[in-house]
Amino acid sequence: MSLKNSNPVIVVVAYNRLNSLKRLLGSLEKAHYPENTRLLISIDSAYNNPDVVNCAREFEWISGEKEVITHSENMGLKKHIISCGDLTQKYGSVIILEDDLFVSPFFYDYAVQALEYYHEDEEISGIGLFNYRHIEKIKPEPFNPVVDNSDVYFIQYACSSGQLWSQRQWGAFRKWYDPSPVINDIAEMPKHVMYWPERSWKKYFIAYLISHKRFFVYPRVSLTSNFDDVGTNRSLSTFEVQSILLLERKSFSFKTVRDSLAVYDAHFEILPEKLLIFNKNLQAYDFAVDLYGNKVPSRINKDFLITTKKCKSYVLSYSRSLRPHEMNLIMNVKGNDIFLCNKSELVKPDKKDRINSFVSNFNYHYRTSLTINELILFFKYWIYKKLIRIKNRLLN
Repeated sequence: MSLKNSNPVIVVVAYNRLNSLKRLLGSLEKAHYPENTRLLISIDSAYNNPDVVNCAREFEWISGEKEVITHSENMGLKKHIISCGDLTQKYGSVIILEDDLFVSPFFYDYAVQALEYYHEDEEISGIGLFNYRHIEKIKPEPFNPVVDNSDVYFIQYACSSGQLWSQRQWGAFRKWYDPSPVINDIAEMPKHVMYWPERSWKKYFIAYLISHKRFFVYPRVSLTSNFDDVGTNRSLSTFEVQSILLLERKSFSFKTVRDSLAVYDAHFEILPEKLLIFNKNLQAYDFAVDLYGNKVPSRINKDFLITTKKCKSYVLSYSRSLRPHEMNLIMNVKGNDIFLCNKSELVKPDKKDRINSFVSNFNYHYRTSLTINELILFFKYWIYKKLIRIKNRLLN
């Protein structure tokens, strides 16, 4: 299969955030491209956002053709993203950039190289331009994939902070999505994703990845960063999805899912088969991995579990000293922090257990202690932010 267009089309997704759009377009202007790179700016509810439309039309794009697509109706983010994905049928491949993103000067280099390598790989359903530094949930914790000799890793989780889809990848998802699939029965779906509203396109793409055993490929150094501006799916801006951008051109090294050591499920947990490459003691057991402790036991279809949760008894135990936490199993570091146990031996946590778990996680991921002054400052900051949010609600 040959690529319909070797130059992916850049599609900027905009709505009513004028300053966000200006910032993204400014970063795009500084990036490097081959000749004839097309830019599309797709604007939702355009008639209600004339300043955004004017900004898009006045932006000078010297790297190829530019087109501004205006939608008169308010489609919402889900329908808007899906309409942009559908542009793969016309252009062959698209890079989707929501307006609160910021790109590396070399994001397009990575996109072209990754597309060339993965466009025929049936296990890959999308190419992320973003490097995750935290798992994605209500209370995120640091995420660091194990390091092999490639520039990529894989997660059974869709990227919404800059992503590339080819015609094949998007078409396969559309074929599954169009009959309105029921996703509540997919056992491996993360709990927090299930609670996302129906207006989330990403919720369905994650369900598709899980049900078809497919993955997004991600770069170890980010080609996009996310300002997480207030918008359709965000009532408060954060720094949690800012990621360190690549600043020099490079030739990227890629691997397949089969050859990679860094392959993760939808909970950002390493796949069991990757642990078995190194730890022969685990080979006698059919187990799931739950090192972050976010999986619901009743939805785990394995008898054994590798977990940091409290259990009555266990078969094997490991330390949680090396980072990332799966390295302790890979290197067979003994201790009493991570357990291989039968799922039936898990203990339902009480209030004391939850406090101990929070402190243990904080100590491992961040720091071993906070001073009294730091605690007071955090408390004051939390109260201040709460008051600001209440004030804004009253004013609106």
